[in-house]
Amino acid sequence: MLWRHGQTAWNLEQRFQGNTDIELTETGVAQARRAARLLAALSPDAIVSSDLSRAAATAAELAALTGLPVTYDKGLQETYAGRWQGLTHEEILASYGEQYAAWKRGEPVRRGGGELETEVADRAAPVVLAAADELADGGVLVVVSHGGTIRTTIGRLLGLDPLTWESLGGLSNCCWSVLGEGARGWRLTEHNAGTLPEPVLGDDA
Repeated sequence: MLWRHGQTAWNLEQRFQGNTDIELTETGVAQARRAARLLAALSPDAIVSSDLSRAAATAAELAALTGLPVTYDKGLQETYAGRWQGLTHEEILASYGEQYAAWKRGEPVRRGGGELETEVADRAAPVVLAAADELADGGVLVVVSHGGTIRTTIGRLLGLDPLTWESLGGLSNCCWSVLGEGARGWRLTEHNAGTLPEPVLGDDA
């Protein structure tokens, strides 16, 4: 289970967060509590989370219900996006319009001078795989992270060409995707689950 954090003020303002440490809003905490009740019913065996506060606070809600410890790993942080961080969507388009367009076309772009999407996958996917390897057969791992990082991780685990990762739609706040490991590798069995469809407000929109 790859679970995106709850709502932040910068999500509402459509500001690119990247790895800036932004806390959950009251709504974000409520979203995390609601989602945690659903995820707890699946009897997870382990929780690993980004160490950024918005993810850690989301993970804490599930930990409180399950009694599981949370393992924090900075490899699950959101994409570092340099000069884009803190800018609104409109400000990014105004100042970095061609860079934004190239990114949306699937080209390798260091947004704001930051990380490539493949570099995010390079650091995040091994964290997920290592945690999954520690599970017993049939075990359930919950990974609490960020929209962009989850998308690149899914793309890497499924073996998709990075040019196609954009075809994986973004996750709404506190929604999740489910991957299972089968005889021929990883399969995506659910994506952006958890609520009725909502606008995606985040760095990967």
